[in-house]
Amino acid sequence: MLSVSQATTRRTADAARRTAYRQIVLSSAGSAFARQGVAATKMEQLAQEAGLSLATLYSVFRGKADIVDAIHEQRLREIHASSVAAQALESDPLDTLLAGSRAYISYFLEHPDYLRLYIDEGTTWGVRDSIGHGTRRAEAWNEGVAQFAAIFERGIETGVFVDGDPDQLTRIMLAMQQVQLADWLHSDRSTGSQELIASAEALLRRAFCVSDSAPSSAP
Repeated sequence: MLSVSQATTRRTADAARRTAYRQIVLSSAGSAFARQGVAATKMEQLAQEAGLSLATLYSVFRGKADIVDAIHEQRLREIHASSVAAQALESDPLDTLLAGSRAYISYFLEHPDYLRLYIDEGTTWGVRDSIGHGTRRAEAWNEGVAQFAAIFERGIETGVFVDGDPDQLTRIMLAMQQVQLADWLHSDRSTGSQELIASAEALLRRAFCVSDSAPSSAP
């Protein structure tokens, strides 16, 4: 019979092993899904890609949908953290919004495999319930929406942004930028990242700013 300390050590080791297995699967599955699509990718292929047995794969994920949800949760939390860090450097509502938007657009441009996974799913960023209601992914997405909505609310109060529901304005902004990112992804990608970001920011200003004379900050 194991002692208390031995049992604790075993539980700690098992948890660390499961965490390592999960990360290996998430890293390899993202590339597999981007190459051939979620529907065409089998669990057996994901196990092979990760260098794990099928039994081990099922010991850490219930199925393919669970893996997709976990990929989205991890990526969206990384995007949110990057956006929040960029926003923290600004004080003006417009500059704050631009900084956060620039950060998450840059993330997608730097991770085209994840962008392809997201776009090819057919998820509409502007429609709240299309993000997988009740999933970990939806929770992470809603945190990001709430962060941008708070900026819109502050900008409306100070007369920088047009009047409207901050949550709805956020989702309109995200929907517009989804179109721009999808066009970039499915094009020859000759448009540089700074050019795409500048185009997204120009559209944001035209759509949401009360005046075109609103102050700007360089990327």
